[in-house]
Amino acid sequence: MHEFKRILVGLDLLPRGKALTPGSQKALDQAIWLAKRSGGQLTLIHSSWSDTYVDPISGGAHVVHEGLSANGVSTLAESEAYAQGQGVAVDSQLVDERLWVAMIQAVLDGRGDCVVVGKRNQEEGSGRRLGSVATKLLRKCPCPVWVVRPEHDLVHRLVLAATDLTPVGDQAVRAAAYVASSGECELHVVHAYQIPLELQMESANMTEDEYTERVDKIRSAGHSRIEASLDGVELGSEPHIHVRRNNPSIAIREAVEHLHPDLLVMGTLSRSGIPGLLVGNTAERLLDRVDCSILAIKTTDFVSPIRPAD
Repeated sequence: MHEFKRILVGLDLLPRGKALTPGSQKALDQAIWLAKRSGGQLTLIHSSWSDTYVDPISGGAHVVHEGLSANGVSTLAESEAYAQGQGVAVDSQLVDERLWVAMIQAVLDGRGDCVVVGKRNQEEGSGRRLGSVATKLLRKCPCPVWVVRPEHDLVHRLVLAATDLTPVGDQAVRAAAYVASSGECELHVVHAYQIPLELQMESANMTEDEYTERVDKIRSAGHSRIEASLDGVELGSEPHIHVRRNNPSIAIREAVEHLHPDLLVMGTLSRSGIPGLLVGNTAERLLDRVDCSILAIKTTDFVSPIRPAD
C-alpha cells in the first residue's frame, strides 16, 4: 500500500485570483482529509503559467505567460492557512512551468508520493468530465493520482475498486480498502474475466456440465484472489466482490452506473521502459466516462515522459 505521506495538491484560481476554483477547493479539502488520515504533509502547487491561445491574422497561436496577481498571492496564503488551521503540515510553491509538468517533476525529484487535483475546475455543466491537467497527470505521472469531483461532499459512502488480478490491481484494492476503512463506507471490488482461447477451443468436446464447471473455476479463482489481496485489512463491514464475465471497461462502467461510488480506484498499466505509454486500454476508455472521483495507481515500472527539473 502506498503511504500517501508527501501529498502534492494542484491549485487553480478563479479569474482575478480572488478564490480557488471549485475543483481546486475540493481537491484541497480531499488532500487535507488524506493528510490527517495518513499523518502526511501537503505541498500546495500553483502555476502562474497560463496557456492563452490567440488566432492572429497570420493563423498562428501565442502562448502567454502571466504572473500572479496580488489577489492570487492572498488566496494561496489563505489556502495554506486553511490547511494549517486543520492541523496539517503544509507548505506552498509557486511555479512558472505548466502545473502538470511541475507536479510530475516534483514527484520525480522525490518531493511527492501522491498527487491530488480537481477533476475539472467547475462543477457539472461545462460538458467535460475531466479537465486537461487531470488528464495529463493520469496519463503521465508515475505516482498515484487522485482526481476529485467538484461536487463530491468528501463523505465516502461507497468506494469501488477495479482489479485485473495483477499486482497493481491488488494495490488498487488495498488503496480502496484504506479509504473505505475510514468510516461507515462500503467497499465493492469488481473484476471482469473472459473465457480463455484454450477453453473456447476445447468446449466443442465438452458436455455442458463440464464447460460450466471450468467457467465456475475461473470465477472462483478470481474471487479467491481478491479475498487474498484483502488479507490483514481491517474493514467496518464485509467487502462486496463482483466477478463478472465481460469486457473489463464495460464491466467497470456498469458497476459505476449501478453502484454510484464516490470514488473509483483502479490500477493502470504501461509498457515497461517506454515513456508515457499511457495507462492501458481499460483505464483509457474510462477516464472521461465516469462521473465519480478517480484514484489511479501506477505500475512500479511506469516511465514518465517528463524529465526531472534541472
